Amino acid sequence: MRTRSVVVVTMLLLVAILASWGTYARAQSYSVAGALKYQNAKDWQGLLRYANAWTKAEPNSMDAWGFVGNAYTLGLNQPEKGIDPLKRCVAIQPNSAPAWHALGVTYIMAKQYGPAVDAIKHAIQINPNQPTYYNNLAVAYSDGGAFKSALATLDQEKPLAQRLNKSNVWYVLGNGYVKLGALDSAIPAYRQVLQSTPNFAQGWTNLGAALQFNGDDAGAKSAYQRGKALGDPLAGQNLARLQAAEQQAQARVTYHAGSPNVSHMYDYYHGVDAGVDISRSY
Repeated sequence: MRTRSVVVVTMLLLVAILASWGTYARAQSYSVAGALKYQNAKDWQGLLRYANAWTKAEPNSMDAWGFVGNAYTLGLNQPEKGIDPLKRCVAIQPNSAPAWHALGVTYIMAKQYGPAVDAIKHAIQINPNQPTYYNNLAVAYSDGGAFKSALATLDQEKPLAQRLNKSNVWYVLGNGYVKLGALDSAIPAYRQVLQSTPNFAQGWTNLGAALQFNGDDAGAKSAYQRGKALGDPLAGQNLARLQAAEQQAQARVTYHAGSPNVSHMYDYYHGVDAGVDISRSY
């Protein structure tokens, strides 16, 4: 079984940290559209050259500094070099929640969890209605070993999920709870997903895993069967494992809530290590 440290948010959707800051540079020679050509082509050195030249032409452009940070953090896997450009962004526009969030995510990727918490909390103060911010704040807490704070952060997100009532918000929240071992909170979150999106195969698989880890094998088998019928191979694998264990009278796979090391979970459910997407909106 593979083992990973606990993280909160659900999968690895590694997308552009700075897909767009929403403004266009005034200079004709540089623009968000121009930078995105490099980014979409994954030409990270080209993006870095373009963005650095842009900062020299327009040193007060948040877009320019944002793409410098994006090139380092997303493309070149050097998040420690992305921090200073993103700090320039929040200095230029201190009331930009996406800028603070991007800075916080970059701190996470650089394993600087204290500053990450501070930056993302700042983003939430500016815009408390973005679930991604809570998810990534929980990542910062949990990766830094503050599991109680991570759980409290997800609990703070729950009323927002109820107001938005969108399946992807509930799904990410459910995965976050599972990764922290809060199965009694994860299960109803998954049920909310499936109430609105009953044909979501991965949702059934993850519900089954949460039920299994919580000791409800009958409920887990039922959920796995639904996921399998909807075409999810992992659901079929989980169902076969569970049935084989029962037939051989083997010990049930159990999950110890609150453990920082999850030895079985990544074999049984679809995770989302997201924590890197500042542009996603729900």
